[in-house]
Amino acid sequence: MSSKDQPVTFWGAIIMFWLLVAAIIVSTIPMMVGVAIVALIPGVGEFRSLNPWLLLHFLWMYPAVWGLSIVVDPVLNHLFATGRSKKVGELLGNVLAWLLISWFFTVFFRDPLGALLAGLISAVTMKPFVTWLEKHAPKDEDDPGDDEVGKEGVSE
Repeated sequence: MSSKDQPVTFWGAIIMFWLLVAAIIVSTIPMMVGVAIVALIPGVGEFRSLNPWLLLHFLWMYPAVWGLSIVVDPVLNHLFATGRSKKVGELLGNVLAWLLISWFFTVFFRDPLGALLAGLISAVTMKPFVTWLEKHAPKDEDDPGDDEVGKEGVSE
């Protein structure tokens, strides 16, 4: 019996929910590093508030950046399709992600420069992680692009 035929149990749903939360928390570690480093800089790294509930903002920031990349990356790939313009499109996508992360960090910092620095540190530390994930993504078994029919050809 394959796993597709097995029903989802209550405890299975609970476990999957907490695995999702854990994955989001682990993926926000670069953002937390950016905030922690900038918080050490006097003047620039002043927090708006020392309320520990602000840490919950990390739970929605990474999924929001991921959601933006789902929309922005295809648009930029379409606009800047080939050659040197493709590098411009990638750079523009990275800058937009940095500005979005920095805008999110205005929740933490009084000074916009602190938010920009934390966003830059986060983007720099996040880039190798995202690149590694893209290279090691599992192949989709139901991907229609992997058909064997297209590779063999049709004989009549």
